[in-house]
Amino acid sequence: MKTATILTLSLLAGTCGPALATTFSNDVTDLWWNPDESGWGVNLIQQSNVVFATFFVYDSLGQPHWYVASDMRAENVPTDRPYEFSGALYETTGPAFSAPVFNPAAVTRRQVGSANFEFIPPDTGTLTYSVDGVSVTKQVRRQTWAANDPSGQYTAAQVTQKSPFAAAGCNAPTGLQTFDQVAVALAGNSFTMTASRVSPSGGRCQYAGTYSQAGHMGAVDGAFTCDGGSNGTFTLRELEVGVHGFAGNYDASDRGCQVYGNFAAVRANGNDK
Repeated sequence: MKTATILTLSLLAGTCGPALATTFSNDVTDLWWNPDESGWGVNLIQQSNVVFATFFVYDSLGQPHWYVASDMRAENVPTDRPYEFSGALYETTGPAFSAPVFNPAAVTRRQVGSANFEFIPPDTGTLTYSVDGVSVTKQVRRQTWAANDPSGQYTAAQVTQKSPFAAAGCNAPTGLQTFDQVAVALAGNSFTMTASRVSPSGGRCQYAGTYSQAGHMGAVDGAFTCDGGSNGTFTLRELEVGVHGFAGNYDASDRGCQVYGNFAAVRANGNDK
Protein backbone atom coordinates (compact mmCIF):
# COMPACT_ATOMS: atom_id res chain seq x y z
CA MET A 1 0.00 0.00 0.00
CA LYS A 2 1.44 3.34 -1.01
CA THR A 3 1.01 6.32 1.28
CA ALA A 4 0.77 9.92 0.15
CA THR A 5 1.17 11.51 3.55
CA ILE A 6 3.83 11.52 6.20
CA LEU A 7 3.55 8.40 8.31
CA THR A 8 3.19 8.54 12.07
CA LEU A 9 4.73 5.74 14.10
CA SER A 10 2.15 4.14 16.35
CA LEU A 11 3.12 2.94 19.81
CA LEU A 12 2.20 -0.57 20.86
CA ALA A 13 3.01 -0.95 24.53
CA GLY A 14 4.74 -4.15 25.46
CA THR A 15 6.10 -5.02 22.03
CA CYS A 16 9.70 -4.26 22.88
CA GLY A 17 11.93 -7.32 22.93
CA PRO A 18 14.39 -8.26 25.65
CA ALA A 19 17.21 -5.90 26.55
CA LEU A 20 20.23 -7.39 24.83
CA ALA A 21 23.79 -6.56 25.79
CA THR A 22 26.26 -5.83 22.99
CA THR A 23 30.03 -5.48 22.93
CA PHE A 24 29.94 -3.36 19.76
CA SER A 25 28.63 -0.15 21.29
CA ASN A 26 26.19 1.34 23.75
CA ASP A 27 23.04 -0.78 23.56
CA VAL A 28 20.19 0.97 21.71
CA THR A 29 17.72 -1.84 22.41
CA ASP A 30 14.44 -0.29 23.63
CA LEU A 31 11.06 1.04 22.64
CA TRP A 32 11.67 4.60 21.40
CA TRP A 33 9.20 7.49 21.20
CA ASN A 34 8.77 11.26 21.39
CA PRO A 35 7.13 12.15 24.73
CA ASP A 36 5.64 15.31 23.19
CA GLU A 37 3.93 13.22 20.49
CA SER A 38 2.37 10.35 22.40
CA GLY A 39 0.85 7.81 20.03
CA TRP A 40 3.83 6.60 18.02
CA GLY A 41 6.96 4.54 18.63
CA VAL A 42 9.54 2.21 17.12
CA ASN A 43 11.24 -0.88 18.53
CA LEU A 44 15.01 -1.10 18.11
CA ILE A 45 16.65 -4.41 18.99
CA GLN A 46 20.46 -4.54 18.72
CA GLN A 47 22.78 -7.52 18.33
CA SER A 48 26.44 -6.66 17.72
CA ASN A 49 26.50 -3.89 15.07
CA VAL A 50 23.04 -4.73 13.64
CA VAL A 51 19.70 -3.25 14.66
CA PHE A 52 16.33 -4.79 13.77
CA ALA A 53 13.67 -2.04 13.77
CA THR A 54 9.92 -2.63 13.75
CA PHE A 55 7.75 0.31 12.74
CA PHE A 56 4.11 0.38 13.80
CA VAL A 57 2.56 3.00 11.54
CA TYR A 58 -0.68 4.35 10.16
CA ASP A 59 -1.27 4.81 6.43
CA SER A 60 -2.92 7.81 4.78
CA LEU A 61 -6.34 6.39 5.68
CA GLY A 62 -5.46 6.05 9.35
CA GLN A 63 -5.18 2.27 9.17
CA PRO A 64 -2.36 0.35 10.90
CA HIS A 65 0.45 -0.90 8.70
CA TRP A 66 3.63 -2.93 9.13
CA TYR A 67 7.17 -1.91 8.17
CA VAL A 68 10.50 -3.38 9.21
CA ALA A 69 14.17 -2.49 8.83
CA SER A 70 15.73 -5.86 9.56
CA ASP A 71 19.36 -5.09 8.80
CA MET A 72 20.31 -1.60 9.98
CA ARG A 73 24.08 -1.66 10.34
CA ALA A 74 26.66 0.60 11.95
CA GLU A 75 30.04 0.29 10.27
CA ASN A 76 32.08 1.75 13.13
CA VAL A 77 31.77 3.49 16.49
CA PRO A 78 33.24 7.00 16.24
CA THR A 79 34.28 8.60 19.50
CA ASP A 80 33.79 12.20 18.44
CA ARG A 81 30.18 12.13 17.20
CA PRO A 82 26.98 10.12 17.52
CA TYR A 83 27.00 6.86 15.62
CA GLU A 84 24.43 5.64 13.11
CA PHE A 85 22.61 2.51 12.04
CA SER A 86 21.30 2.45 8.46
CA GLY A 87 19.49 -0.01 6.21
CA ALA A 88 16.61 -0.73 3.88
CA LEU A 89 12.99 -0.36 5.01
CA TYR A 90 10.48 -3.02 3.91
CA GLU A 91 6.72 -3.40 3.70
CA THR A 92 5.52 -6.90 4.56
CA THR A 93 2.21 -8.68 4.08
CA GLY A 94 1.23 -12.24 4.87
CA PRO A 95 -1.41 -14.72 6.01
CA ALA A 96 -4.12 -13.57 8.40
CA PHE A 97 -3.34 -13.97 12.10
CA SER A 98 -6.48 -16.14 12.34
CA ALA A 99 -5.29 -18.65 9.73
CA PRO A 100 -5.17 -22.15 11.27
CA VAL A 101 -1.66 -22.64 9.83
CA PHE A 102 0.81 -19.86 9.11
CA ASN A 103 2.40 -20.29 5.67
CA PRO A 104 5.74 -18.42 5.52
CA ALA A 105 5.81 -18.86 1.75
CA ALA A 106 2.84 -16.48 1.55
CA VAL A 107 4.77 -13.61 3.12
CA THR A 108 5.73 -10.88 0.67
CA ARG A 109 8.37 -8.20 1.08
CA ARG A 110 8.80 -4.94 -0.79
CA GLN A 111 11.50 -2.34 -0.20
CA VAL A 112 9.77 1.00 0.26
CA GLY A 113 12.74 3.13 1.25
CA SER A 114 15.44 3.37 3.88
CA ALA A 115 15.82 3.94 7.62
CA ASN A 116 18.55 5.62 9.65
CA PHE A 117 18.93 5.93 13.42
CA GLU A 118 21.52 8.36 14.79
CA PHE A 119 22.11 7.48 18.45
CA ILE A 120 23.12 10.12 20.98
CA PRO A 121 24.09 8.28 24.20
CA PRO A 122 22.64 7.52 26.56
CA ASP A 123 18.96 7.90 25.69
CA THR A 124 18.17 10.15 22.71
CA GLY A 125 18.44 9.90 18.96
CA THR A 126 17.23 11.02 15.54
CA LEU A 127 15.14 8.65 13.43
CA THR A 128 14.96 9.31 9.68
CA TYR A 129 13.07 7.07 7.26
CA SER A 130 11.31 7.16 3.90
CA VAL A 131 8.33 5.31 2.42
CA ASP A 132 7.71 5.52 -1.32
CA GLY A 133 9.40 8.92 -1.57
CA VAL A 134 7.91 10.43 1.60
CA SER A 135 10.65 11.29 4.13
CA VAL A 136 10.19 11.64 7.91
CA THR A 137 12.59 12.86 10.60
CA LYS A 138 11.73 12.44 14.28
CA GLN A 139 13.53 13.14 17.55
CA VAL A 140 13.09 10.15 19.85
CA ARG A 141 14.13 8.87 23.26
CA ARG A 142 13.87 5.64 25.20
CA GLN A 143 10.40 5.05 26.60
CA THR A 144 10.07 4.17 30.29
CA TRP A 145 7.09 2.53 31.96
CA ALA A 146 8.74 0.80 34.95
CA ALA A 147 12.02 1.08 36.85
CA ASN A 148 14.37 -1.87 37.24
CA ASP A 149 15.11 -2.48 40.92
CA PRO A 150 18.82 -3.17 41.60
CA SER A 151 18.23 -4.00 45.28
CA GLY A 152 20.10 -7.07 46.50
CA GLN A 153 23.37 -8.56 47.71
CA TYR A 154 26.37 -8.69 45.38
CA THR A 155 30.08 -9.22 44.88
CA ALA A 156 31.49 -6.43 42.73
CA ALA A 157 34.49 -4.87 41.02
CA GLN A 158 35.31 -1.37 39.87
CA VAL A 159 37.99 -0.39 37.36
CA THR A 160 38.86 3.29 36.99
CA GLN A 161 41.51 5.60 35.59
CA LYS A 162 42.19 9.29 35.92
CA SER A 163 40.44 11.58 33.53
CA PRO A 164 42.66 13.42 31.01
CA PHE A 165 41.21 16.56 32.59
CA ALA A 166 42.10 15.58 36.16
CA ALA A 167 44.07 18.13 38.13
CA ALA A 168 47.81 17.57 38.20
CA GLY A 169 48.99 15.73 41.30
CA CYS A 170 45.59 14.39 42.41
CA ASN A 171 45.85 10.97 44.04
CA ALA A 172 42.45 9.28 43.81
CA PRO A 173 42.73 5.47 43.83
CA THR A 174 42.49 3.95 40.34
CA GLY A 175 42.85 0.55 38.76
CA LEU A 176 40.97 -2.51 39.99
CA GLN A 177 39.06 -2.35 43.25
CA THR A 178 37.09 -5.39 44.42
CA PHE A 179 34.24 -5.50 46.92
CA ASP A 180 33.49 -8.77 48.67
CA GLN A 181 30.09 -7.66 49.93
CA VAL A 182 27.83 -5.09 48.31
CA ALA A 183 24.33 -4.26 49.57
CA VAL A 184 22.07 -2.17 47.33
CA ALA A 185 18.67 -0.77 48.29
CA LEU A 186 16.21 1.29 46.26
CA ALA A 187 13.28 3.06 47.94
CA GLY A 188 11.34 5.12 45.44
CA ASN A 189 14.14 6.93 43.63
CA SER A 190 16.48 6.91 46.65
CA PHE A 191 19.51 4.69 45.96
CA THR A 192 21.95 3.49 48.62
CA MET A 193 24.89 1.12 48.26
CA THR A 194 27.36 -0.12 50.87
CA ALA A 195 30.44 -1.82 49.39
CA SER A 196 32.87 -3.61 51.74
CA ARG A 197 36.15 -5.33 51.01
CA VAL A 198 37.88 -7.99 53.10
CA SER A 199 41.19 -7.77 51.28
CA PRO A 200 43.74 -6.50 50.62
CA SER A 201 43.28 -3.88 53.32
CA GLY A 202 39.60 -3.99 54.22
CA GLY A 203 37.47 -0.89 54.26
CA ARG A 204 34.02 0.24 53.21
CA CYS A 205 32.49 2.73 50.79
CA GLN A 206 29.01 4.14 51.10
CA TYR A 207 27.08 5.59 48.17
CA ALA A 208 23.81 7.51 48.23
CA GLY A 209 22.01 9.18 45.36
CA THR A 210 18.97 9.54 43.13
CA TYR A 211 18.01 6.74 40.76
CA SER A 212 16.39 7.42 37.38
CA GLN A 213 15.26 5.18 34.53
CA ALA A 214 15.37 5.70 30.75
CA GLY A 215 13.99 2.68 28.92
CA HIS A 216 15.86 -0.35 30.22
CA MET A 217 18.82 1.81 31.27
CA GLY A 218 19.17 3.16 34.80
CA ALA A 219 21.33 5.95 36.21
CA VAL A 220 22.38 7.18 39.66
CA ASP A 221 23.75 10.58 40.64
CA GLY A 222 24.96 11.07 44.19
CA ALA A 223 27.80 11.25 46.72
CA PHE A 224 30.13 8.72 48.34
CA THR A 225 32.50 8.35 51.26
CA CYS A 226 35.10 5.61 51.84
CA ASP A 227 37.27 4.50 54.71
CA GLY A 228 40.70 5.99 54.12
CA GLY A 229 39.43 9.42 53.12
CA SER A 230 38.09 9.06 49.57
CA ASN A 231 34.91 11.08 49.11
CA GLY A 232 33.09 13.10 46.53
CA THR A 233 30.38 12.78 43.90
CA PHE A 234 29.68 9.89 41.53
CA THR A 235 27.51 8.92 38.58
CA LEU A 236 26.51 5.45 37.40
CA ARG A 237 25.32 5.69 33.79
CA GLU A 238 23.74 3.23 31.36
CA LEU A 239 23.09 0.91 34.27
CA GLU A 240 21.75 -2.45 33.08
CA VAL A 241 20.08 -4.48 35.85
CA GLY A 242 19.14 -8.15 35.59
CA VAL A 243 18.56 -11.28 37.64
CA HIS A 244 22.30 -12.03 37.53
CA GLY A 245 23.60 -8.60 38.53
CA PHE A 246 24.16 -5.10 37.17
CA ALA A 247 26.81 -3.14 35.32
CA GLY A 248 27.36 0.43 34.19
CA ASN A 249 29.74 3.27 33.47
CA TYR A 250 31.22 4.94 36.55
CA ASP A 251 32.39 8.55 36.85
CA ALA A 252 33.48 10.24 40.06
CA SER A 253 35.13 13.30 41.52
CA ASP A 254 37.26 12.03 44.42
CA ARG A 255 38.39 15.05 46.46
CA GLY A 256 38.42 17.04 43.24
CA CYS A 257 40.20 14.37 41.16
CA GLN A 258 38.15 13.21 38.17
CA VAL A 259 38.13 9.46 37.45
CA TYR A 260 36.10 7.28 35.11
CA GLY A 261 35.63 3.60 34.35
CA ASN A 262 33.19 0.74 34.87
CA PHE A 263 31.38 -0.89 37.79
CA ALA A 264 29.99 -4.45 37.67
CA ALA A 265 28.28 -6.58 40.30
CA VAL A 266 27.21 -10.25 40.42
CA ARG A 267 24.32 -11.30 42.63
CA ALA A 268 25.56 -13.27 45.60
CA ASN A 269 22.73 -15.83 45.53
CA GLY A 270 21.50 -15.89 41.97
CA ASN A 271 18.03 -14.42 41.59
CA ASP A 272 17.45 -13.37 45.19
CA LYS A 273 14.59 -10.96 44.43
